Amino acid sequence: MYNVYGDNMKKIILVIITLFLFININALEINSKNAILYNMNEKEVIYEKNSEEVVQIASLTKIVTAITVIENTEDLNKEVTINRKMLQGLDGYAKAGFKVGDKLTYLDLLYALMLPSAADAAQALAISVSGSIEEFSNLMNQKIEEIGVTNSKFDNPVGMDSENNYSTASDLSKILIYSLENETFEEIFNSNTYKIKSINKVVKKTLSSYDTDTSFITGAKTGFTYDAGKCLASTTTLEGVDYLLITLNADINGEYHAIDSVNIYKHYSSNYGYIDVLSKGQMLKTINVKHSKTKTYDIISKDEISLYLEKTISKENLIYKYEGVEELNRDIKKGDKLGTISILNDEKVLYVYDVYLDADIEYYNYLLYISVGIIILIMTFLFFKKIKSK
Repeated sequence: MYNVYGDNMKKIILVIITLFLFININALEINSKNAILYNMNEKEVIYEKNSEEVVQIASLTKIVTAITVIENTEDLNKEVTINRKMLQGLDGYAKAGFKVGDKLTYLDLLYALMLPSAADAAQALAISVSGSIEEFSNLMNQKIEEIGVTNSKFDNPVGMDSENNYSTASDLSKILIYSLENETFEEIFNSNTYKIKSINKVVKKTLSSYDTDTSFITGAKTGFTYDAGKCLASTTTLEGVDYLLITLNADINGEYHAIDSVNIYKHYSSNYGYIDVLSKGQMLKTINVKHSKTKTYDIISKDEISLYLEKTISKENLIYKYEGVEELNRDIKKGDKLGTISILNDEKVLYVYDVYLDADIEYYNYLLYISVGIIILIMTFLFFKKIKSK
């Protein structure tokens, strides 16, 4: 006997499984405990996870070190001689391997600081700029105060774990955005290798040694301590969208900070992009015109608007809702605002577009008509009065 209920149940189960798989495929789950993603084109946060939590940030501290050095050094080609003080207390931290007596420029040290995350470069820069780690830390804190972040503090240029050396994913994103406005910083951040000629040494970006394919990432700074976990600050451009991402506190037993970053970038580039929601010359609304030969006025878009949206959204399914003047009259002049067009998708407002009267409307001149009529009546009255008097 044909089992209708059995077949129907199988179909229901199949639909549920399909939906479950779809949800899991498209879900964004990361190992990092803190993260924030910026769409730099829009200057907008599009993803975050515990982004305001104050945490240890390991060598992402060196982003602050770098911009502080750059903005407090007149000549980056000036030479620095490595001394013992610059190399002290760095056991267990990544180093470039500088020796006492080595002569390097500030620029050499900045590349060593940012690419292989060299702690000896960090201390050499700090002491050269300020004379001591403490004084340089004061400069770092002054710099972040200028940038406008409020949940960060620094007491060393290396990124050593400390109660007084901390930040948040949100603060770090703002610091990195600021730093990338400096051409020297941007060039260093986006570099993969650099040759220090004075000691014949090539330094390489830490990320380049990873097994995870991060080749599409344009700029990066890694970080790692046991308290901070694995951290990564990075940038990339995918399908015309500039992204900036901070991930913090990933599991130390693997490349989860890199894996997370790759997955976040791929998720957003696969599922989001720019969609045209308004075309130039697009007909938006027709309203009536009072007391004119022109009976109606067409509101037409003067602009082309594209928004960063889920790729499932189609322009054909958008709703354009007008709110404003429903009838033109002689009191409304060219250039006056008529109202707004709200662009909606599933009742969610995506964009509000202001519309204005872009034409000179010719209205009937009733005052003239009345005046002419009165004159005609007076002349008629006078004409008949004159005839009657004869």
